[in-house]
Amino acid sequence: MQVADTITAEEATAAQSDPLAFQNRSGRGDSAGYFVDLVLNTLEERYGAQVVYHGGLKVTTTIDLQLQQIAEESLQKGLYDLDAVMGISPATPGEGDAGERPQGALVAVQVNSGAIKALVGGRSYAETEYNRAIANSRLPGSGFKPFLYYTAFDLLGLTPASVVIDQPVNIPVAGAPDWKPKNFDRDYIGPVILKRAFTHSINTVAAQLVAQVGPDAVIDTARRCGIQSSLSPVYSVALGTSGASPLEMASAYATFASGGMHYTPFAIWRVEDALGQVLEEHIVSGLQVLKTPLAYQVVDMMQGVIADGTGRVVRKMGFRKPAAGKTGTTNGYLDAWFTGFTSTLSASVWVGYDRGVGLKDAYRGGITGGRGAAPIWTRFMLRATEGDPPRPFIQPSGIQFDTRHAATGRTTYPGDPDAVRVALQRDAGGKGAHSTRGEP
Repeated sequence: MQVADTITAEEATAAQSDPLAFQNRSGRGDSAGYFVDLVLNTLEERYGAQVVYHGGLKVTTTIDLQLQQIAEESLQKGLYDLDAVMGISPATPGEGDAGERPQGALVAVQVNSGAIKALVGGRSYAETEYNRAIANSRLPGSGFKPFLYYTAFDLLGLTPASVVIDQPVNIPVAGAPDWKPKNFDRDYIGPVILKRAFTHSINTVAAQLVAQVGPDAVIDTARRCGIQSSLSPVYSVALGTSGASPLEMASAYATFASGGMHYTPFAIWRVEDALGQVLEEHIVSGLQVLKTPLAYQVVDMMQGVIADGTGRVVRKMGFRKPAAGKTGTTNGYLDAWFTGFTSTLSASVWVGYDRGVGLKDAYRGGITGGRGAAPIWTRFMLRATEGDPPRPFIQPSGIQFDTRHAATGRTTYPGDPDAVRVALQRDAGGKGAHSTRGEP
């Protein structure tokens, strides 16, 4: 600075004599540290460590730094709120054993490209660099049901207005004990249409559907949507008993948001070498993997989850833009999820302990996805979409809405307290296709 004539010789001497003052490491850790790790690991796999760290590469990534900061702040604030609910003593960021507190992850991807816009893999990168956003060891629970319901619509010809009996089920399994899944509240309501069963996450109805379509068909749907993790071909896979990552869940749900078009998630737009030559450039291209009308019917049911189902906290917290999603809670409250989307942004939130400890509040009550993860998702989306106009999901041609009774599936009047608005396909004659179909 002295040579450049921006300071005097006296100022340079004074600056050199000042002792260095180091700032304590922040508990928030390096901004976007988890995302940077993902990018570096990807580059090392493609080019090798020598080229990555010493080759002068210029890398353009997909991250939106504003969304990344919102994601980090939303997750950290949500986890500290969760500490209070669980009766865990407050701690300042960076202090205390991170393993003694629940952890979390948040991933947001652009619906119509697959670009990863924000990725947070834990409370603090400074405390732990383990990236929970891409780890596939956590069970999604009922967050897996959209793949099941789509499969049932596609293979069985069912609709959101089809009626199934919510009752105790006993499904024989070759070479193993019978499968007897229970509802979360241990209660049964009898006849119920599929949309109501989905929005209230009724397990026995899901069990009856997977018994008919088979686990392999559900896995095939999940694979087409982008779930790459190992999935066990057992009936319970439909209830989310195989692991998946928040990145996979955000990407797979984006497939529904885009009308059945899947875009592989990516973190790097472009890589150039030291001479400016392009080594790689991502060209956005999607693949139609789901039938658009059926995907829309699932999206409408996921909107019902937010409107009056297990994810209604989203509306209670003030998020008013068109959105859809699904909660997930695993046995023993080991995992709490909420994955949801607008027409442009899909985000998945997971919270839980790294080790096998359930999420319990100060009164020993279990913490569900709607209670533990959905508030974090909502806090993120409120700020992430601030200033954006409301964008409804595009209704495909051939889809009509009707009002049906929640138990009988018959047409009823909108003021009926048991009325449910359902999206149905029209047949060639203009009538609702399969709209009066009974229980499967």
